[in-house]
Amino acid sequence: MSEIDCTRLVELLWAYLDGEADETLCQDLQVHMAECLPCRQHAEFERRLREVIQYKCRGERAPEPLRLELVRLLSGLS
Repeated sequence: MSEIDCTRLVELLWAYLDGEADETLCQDLQVHMAECLPCRQHAEFERRLREVIQYKCRGERAPEPLRLELVRLLSGLS
């Protein structure tokens, strides 16, 4: 198991919260958060913030001109 410090946890937190971190990394991050109150509080804040954003944005669509522009821009990336 690798050592995760506070800086590294912050760098990897979004991947962890998005479910994109592998099992070993998740375990390392969880161990660090269990031992580090500030990191645990930061992770909990981020998790709750994401929940609020998801709830507030539910059911809303971007204006059609914005959607079309995004599709145009993204199609040029491939």
